[in-house]
Amino acid sequence: MKKTACISLFLLSASHITLANNDNQQALSFITPGVTAETNIHFNEQYCTECHLQRPNRGDAVQLRYENYTQTCRCHGYTPDTYTHPVDIPLSAEKKATIPAEFPLTDGKITCYTCHNMALQCEPKYKFKNYNKAFLRTDPSLGRTFLCFQCHQEKQYEMLDPHKQLDASGAINSESCLYCHETKPDEQHATLESREKGEDTVHLVGDLEVLCLRCHNNKAGNHPLNKNHRVKPSEKVTSRMHWSERNLWIVLPLNDEGKITCITCHNPHERGVIPTEKAASTGASDKARLRKAWGGGSICVACHNM
Repeated sequence: MKKTACISLFLLSASHITLANNDNQQALSFITPGVTAETNIHFNEQYCTECHLQRPNRGDAVQLRYENYTQTCRCHGYTPDTYTHPVDIPLSAEKKATIPAEFPLTDGKITCYTCHNMALQCEPKYKFKNYNKAFLRTDPSLGRTFLCFQCHQEKQYEMLDPHKQLDASGAINSESCLYCHETKPDEQHATLESREKGEDTVHLVGDLEVLCLRCHNNKAGNHPLNKNHRVKPSEKVTSRMHWSERNLWIVLPLNDEGKITCITCHNPHERGVIPTEKAASTGASDKARLRKAWGGGSICVACHNM
């Protein structure tokens, strides 16, 4: 898998607005009658007050209506199927050094404004409305990934399948671990559940679903996770999951909020990374990486009585 293909998913057109149902979705409110999350308010001066307290003039203070860009860009959502790059996360000094000065940070963090120059909407419409609909900070004719490689080193992204985690000798390739993990976990002892105890174990670089949807975004629409599964399991389902873990030798991990997530059903690891005597190894390298039940039966029966 070419990772450049994954990175290209980071930049979706700002004019393509999608709203997903999610408990974490920012509360939506609009000033102009008739405006909804599906309305394209960009490059249209009648919608200035949707983001500003008053229509700004050149040289005026910005006066944003909301306290941060996540709320300002609320129509685009803040869920894995609607936003494409982690924002509002602290950056190391090493990472900050890779970001050009023309890509502004806010309080030392990446925001929507880092890559998108919203002020371009205030320029004469003929210059940018059709040429740079997403008001990117680089020339859009150079390709979307050109923007990514202003901060990321292109050479590091030429070839990498994050699911291939072992080298030719069978040793774990720590570089592949760092696609999802801040540091390589201890495969002998680390578990997601032990994070609740404050143990130094599994630390992810971002939201679990975002990490998967970086590359699997084309499956997001009809996938059960986005249909109705991104929820806390009911008491009945929870009981069934616990039964399956005890009797079918599988694990069905939930996210930090106790909700079903990608890795509840899929094992992202290559076979051999997690010791095979551990239940957490089930499904590694299998078809669709499903944590299968009953020797190849449907993954659904792990949580539901069929």
